[in-house]
Amino acid sequence: MEVHHHPHVGPKKIKEYFLEGFMIFIAVSMGFIAENIRESIIHHKKEKILIESVIQNLKSDTASLRVNIERNLQKNFYFDSLLDLANRDLADSNQRYYFYRYFIKGTFLSLFLPSDAALTQIKTDGGLSLISKRGVIDSILNYDKQNKVIERHNGVYTDESEYMWKMAYRLMEIRILKDKAYVDYFNGRTMTKKIPPEIVNNQEDLKIFFGSLTRVLLLTETNRNQMKQHKRDAENLIQFLKTTYHIDH
Repeated sequence: MEVHHHPHVGPKKIKEYFLEGFMIFIAVSMGFIAENIRESIIHHKKEKILIESVIQNLKSDTASLRVNIERNLQKNFYFDSLLDLANRDLADSNQRYYFYRYFIKGTFLSLFLPSDAALTQIKTDGGLSLISKRGVIDSILNYDKQNKVIERHNGVYTDESEYMWKMAYRLMEIRILKDKAYVDYFNGRTMTKKIPPEIVNNQEDLKIFFGSLTRVLLLTETNRNQMKQHKRDAENLIQFLKTTYHIDH
């Protein structure tokens, strides 16, 4: 019977062990590096998508601010005109007509409400950990801080406006706002030529009304100045983010 003899294999040299170990080390390291690169690419992609969402929110804010600044100026015009009647004879039908007209035309509130979906995501859903660019987090959070300043001022502004309405109830026949013989409230708050009812001649109530109106005018101007500055800040932040992340749309 034929007998097969296996070739004799001598012990491996240290150099061969070292080479095998080195090759395993290289393979593991390359896999680790590849995984890190893949995660880094995904991270940067998520970061850019998030920043693009922030930019879209900022663009919405600038559009909203532009509209509200214009409406704020309109309100200022009507209420300035109303304040000019403080020393007029409101028993006069012509003066009374304009008292009602200026009050009704200026009764709206022009309040800026931010588009903050992306900012909320950054603050609450781990978005801060995605942002790696220097100075971006501080710039975004500073903008959000100013949002909160405007929101707090909106509260004061709204409260004083409501108080002025309460004083108007004591002086005017507010019911005519629903009477189209006098005013089409939902069509530009347009008054007809019909002379409205008399204004109650209570000097104390009139003094309080015009005092509240004065404060509303001051708050309206503060509101407008805040919105103007915030619009500039939003536009600057948009440009900063586009430059930092090389976004051209």
